[in-house]
Amino acid sequence: MGAEDRFVELLRASLRSDESLLLGPGDDAAVIDRAAGPLVASTDTLVEGVDFLPGEDPKRLGRRAVSVGLSDLAAVGAWPEFFLLTIGFPETAGEDFPLALALAAAERAGEFGAVLAGGDLSRAAEVFLSTAIWGRPTGEVLKRSGARPGDSVFLSGWPGDAAAGLAVARARAGAEPPRGDGAWTPESLSPADETALLAAYRDPEPRLPLGRALASEGLATAAIDLSDGLGVDAGRLARASGVRLLIEVESLPLSPALLSFARLAGRDPVEMALAGGDDYELLFTVPASESGRFADPPAEWGVAVRRIGRVEAGAGAFLEEARGLRPIDRLGYDHF
Repeated sequence: MGAEDRFVELLRASLRSDESLLLGPGDDAAVIDRAAGPLVASTDTLVEGVDFLPGEDPKRLGRRAVSVGLSDLAAVGAWPEFFLLTIGFPETAGEDFPLALALAAAERAGEFGAVLAGGDLSRAAEVFLSTAIWGRPTGEVLKRSGARPGDSVFLSGWPGDAAAGLAVARARAGAEPPRGDGAWTPESLSPADETALLAAYRDPEPRLPLGRALASEGLATAAIDLSDGLGVDAGRLARASGVRLLIEVESLPLSPALLSFARLAGRDPVEMALAGGDDYELLFTVPASESGRFADPPAEWGVAVRRIGRVEAGAGAFLEEARGLRPIDRLGYDHF
């Protein structure tokens, strides 16, 4: 038995089963028993040197890859059921690398009841991994295109923490700090702040319970997950809905850990919150009649939710400051 066959056998022996999965890992394709109803699907790809640092731990990569994909389902108010995983890795990574990654991915998905249904392996010059995740809507599917003038804009979590976490991870790996950073070292941060920022970057939490509540209870008019940055993703929601989004600078949530990092590094925390990316939080709009529901979010949502702005007639996404409006819809990551 070759190394790839051993990988499949070890993986199959470690995975939990599901009665809907008629044919799983080890065959040429997965076969899933489906009842009638809509299917929600999303794919994501992570590439070494682009989406994560070289030498990253395979278990962290597996968790992160699944979490990124689950965030897309959260944004439309769906709940995951199955996923496929493709892993490319160089020979130098070793035979244990893909198994550790796949098992961590399966464990992460299992936290939400989803099952690994299959995938693929390939040799590659650097590590890459792709997921395909599908599930079921939990209510009316949330789209980017439903925001209306008069709605309030809400955001989960702390934008910018993941960007600061990436900077800390780069520094820990011995990389040069980005131009414009102050003379700081990771040791300058408190252990608690460093832990919080690294967790935000390396182990994002998909907001599936929040997305389910927004969809099943009809609380949101539009939603998007923040993968490329609050600014650019707010612009995407505004463009899809044909409205203008105003983010109020005094309402923008900035975590104590981000403020500490920004002070040490000489960075603007507002810019990091708007342009950082990798947040995987939910940005959504809520009609005035439902805004009161968010004053005291239930614990089962698993995250703080805050009003950060409003929707008006017009176009684009802007930061509302004392000096006026500043366009923000180009602040963030662009794959091109």
